[in-house]
Amino acid sequence: MYKLTYAKRIWIVKQHMNGIPTCRIALSQSITVRTVQSLVKAYNKQGWDALKDHKTGRPETQLNKSAEIIILDLRKRFAYGACRIEQLLKKKGFSISHRQIEKLFLRNGLVEPNIKKQRPRKWVRYELLMPNDMSHTDWTYDPFTQKQLSVYIDDRTRLITSFGLFKRATANNSIALLKESIANYGKPKCVMTDHGSQYYANRKDTKQENTQFRIVLDVLGIKHYLARVNRPQTNGKVERFFLTYKTEYATGTFSCIKDFMKHYNEARPHMSLLYKTPKEVWKELITK
Repeated sequence: MYKLTYAKRIWIVKQHMNGIPTCRIALSQSITVRTVQSLVKAYNKQGWDALKDHKTGRPETQLNKSAEIIILDLRKRFAYGACRIEQLLKKKGFSISHRQIEKLFLRNGLVEPNIKKQRPRKWVRYELLMPNDMSHTDWTYDPFTQKQLSVYIDDRTRLITSFGLFKRATANNSIALLKESIANYGKPKCVMTDHGSQYYANRKDTKQENTQFRIVLDVLGIKHYLARVNRPQTNGKVERFFLTYKTEYATGTFSCIKDFMKHYNEARPHMSLLYKTPKEVWKELITK
């Protein structure tokens, strides 16, 4: 029935009302006699509105106002995406799909509609087995304090084991944060860095084992792994954290960077950890 346009359905019913035989009407539109009869029957019950196009599939679920308020509050306070909010609500006993949450974002102008939706990329993800198998570290400019921010992040659990804001990104500050990380959560087996001057001597005539950062690692018995040049994905876990920090801290929810780090480690569900927090996964694996 709905392969026909609305105008053709009206024409079919009017032809029937004018006394044209049903078989001739069906033949003229290349449809079955039964289809003509169904259209006429629908018109007799509900009038011309019965011939209009109808949406296929399930009717759209309507969220209640309380759920909408909670979802919009999580979005505005933490800049969480639909999938993360879906999992948070599921833990509290609410079953609302991320598609419904995305539609709510669109209606409220919180996201841009994705006209050309891409297929999911096939990432080659590496992840070591246990906490402290590897730590990642790097530096970035902090736009909120106009200082240099550095962190150490555990490869397996994504736990931020130490962080600091400094006027300059130096080897001494990197070493100080490494020692703080060890004091907080123990010594990692290895540390991955990029080729920044804090970690690596870029002069050809300098031996890497004589650099300040490498000397400290050797004394502590920690291996040093270098990310590939011009390949930030190799050290992607710390790069992704910096993006998360700059996006979610900008909401104005947190009073200081210490509050954000506590939230990230202990309250924020992490997608790659099956929506557990880094602290939860750390405790689970340490106690095994």
